[in-house]
Amino acid sequence: MISNVSSSQISMFQQTSESSNSQSSLSSSQLETISSVLENYDADNLSQSDAQAIVSAFEDAGVQPSSELVSAMEEAGFDAQEVGSLAGAQGGPNGAGGMPPPPPQEETDSISSLLDTLLNTQEDEESTTATSFDDIMDYTSRILSLNEESKTDVMDLLDKYSDENTEYTVEETNNLLKTSLSQILSDSSNYKSVSFYG
Repeated sequence: MISNVSSSQISMFQQTSESSNSQSSLSSSQLETISSVLENYDADNLSQSDAQAIVSAFEDAGVQPSSELVSAMEEAGFDAQEVGSLAGAQGGPNGAGGMPPPPPQEETDSISSLLDTLLNTQEDEESTTATSFDDIMDYTSRILSLNEESKTDVMDLLDKYSDENTEYTVEETNNLLKTSLSQILSDSSNYKSVSFYG
């Protein structure tokens, strides 16, 4: 599963900074995590991707928005509300939600169609290696969350295996493609900063 920074998480982040009533207490290890995450960023020069990475890192560490989090961020020179707003910003005045803009529908259709063709071209329709629609969509959403370099690698891979002149059988192509995709998709460093593979 990919864990994206959710809009509800960002709105909680913003609300917490506005009214610090949450009683959630942070452990010493969580406080250390907050400090170590924030020291990688410049509070005076924070980009949207930086803010999203901060919120995601806190989520991964199990740090919930709370008055203690706001205080810890303030001690490090960060404004929790500003980070929450930046993480949710979409380039518009309203800062709608925490998801990055959706990819063009053509790109989504193109990738899912290619995967469907490659993974479901079975000589025997009863084959257990046939890939379900849900699996295809899962692969597609994960590929779309990759950074540009990794996405290019995947597209090259799909092109390679879709070549009719390939020397592999349909089943070999299916297995090789799944193995190669798994290697790329399981490496969290291949994703945009807002996405984590878990």
